[in-house]
This record gives sequence, structure tokens and C-alpha cells, in this order.
Amino acid sequence: MSRQLPLAVALPLRITLDDFIPGENRQLLALLKQIAAGKSGETLFISGASGSGKSHLLMGLCSQAEQQGRSCAYLPLEQLRSLSPELLTGMEEMDIIAVDDVQHIATDPGWEEALFVLFNLAHEQCKNLIFSADQGPAQLPLALPDLRSRLSWGSAYQLQALDQDGLVELLQTQAQNRGLLLKPKVAQWLLTHCNRSPRNLLNLLERLDQAALAQKRHQLTLPFVQSCLQHPPCG
Repeated sequence: MSRQLPLAVALPLRITLDDFIPGENRQLLALLKQIAAGKSGETLFISGASGSGKSHLLMGLCSQAEQQGRSCAYLPLEQLRSLSPELLTGMEEMDIIAVDDVQHIATDPGWEEALFVLFNLAHEQCKNLIFSADQGPAQLPLALPDLRSRLSWGSAYQLQALDQDGLVELLQTQAQNRGLLLKPKVAQWLLTHCNRSPRNLLNLLERLDQAALAQKRHQLTLPFVQSCLQHPPCG
């Protein structure tokens, strides 16, 4: 089960660990699958640039763990930081606590203290704690030294960017999940002419999916893609 939050945070049905394209991140992906199955008690800190797939991994972890009967709390701090940090109270009851984008609460005394308390309580109960941020704990502008220390306790992984083949596989896999056919040459065109960050590419694919649905189209041909992304530009 997912912990109910004051702000509804729904896990997108399409987000799974199985459709994450690992590239050079196979060891991390394998470990997250073990955590989802309750076979590892590790605490993890995942760092990576914006749009590199951190949120995908945390949401996919929670989705897969819930399917196996484990309780999860997914906490996207970029969305939650405007709320009271008291919402973390009791989260230590969950089997897995996935805290996304820690950088967004750095220098906020209330949130830093609440996260520190949650860490201690969950760790005492041997719960899985998974954190993500755009940089590692040592580089985050945290005001609370004890929180920085706790975030450094577990294993640390820095996400490695996908290469050309990995990005093509990402586009084709996500297109297939939407019931669309995207040939390699069209995927290559997108990589050549558009912003290559995974987040931007998936946003473009969502636009193409909506356009294809409106036209009852199954295949994303190059002329169709070029027409759809001409206005507005594809980033």
C-alpha cells in the first residue's frame, strides 16, 4: 500500500523498474529490484542530473514493491516542500521510504530536521531508505551536519548518462508501451534535432502520443513527427 499524503502523489502506471533502460546502471537497477522484493535492507543515495531518471527509479521501486505486498511512501520533495514537514510523521512505519530530490529542502531548517528524525526512526526499524538528489550528500547545501552525515551512511550511486543506443532503446520501449511503432531512424532523428535529456525525450513522446491518438495513428513516421514538433519546437 502507498502512504496517503496531504498532497496526492500518484505513481504513474507506466513507471516501472522493468522499462528503465539501465545502460551503465545495471548494478543499481539490480539492487533496487532486490529492495523491492524485500531481499536487501540497504540505504541508498542516488545522485544524477535533472532528467537523468532518478524519479523513474524511485517511483518504479515503489510500484514494484507494492505489487509484492510491501508498503511504500514516495516523497517528491519538489512538490511537498511548500507543505508542513510534519507530514513525514509516521512514515517510518512504511517498508520503503523513497525521498526524491533532497536538494529542494536544503537550507530549510524544519524540513531538514524532519528528514533527520525520519531517517533515525526508519533506520532503527531496519526500513529501506532511498534518497535522490542532483548531487551527492557532501555537495548538497545542507545546514544540518547530522543530516548530511546520515545521508552518507548507505551506498551511493551516481547515475551514468545513456549513450546513443541507450536513448534509442528508451524511445522505442516507451513508444511500444504506448502502443506506438517508432522505427530506429525516427528515434535517431529525434536525438539529432532535439534536446537529448531523457526527460525531454519522454515529454516529446507524450506529445506525439497525444497527436497520434487524435489522428488514430499507430506508426510514428518521420513526416508525422516533424510536423508535430515543428510548432512548438522540440526542445
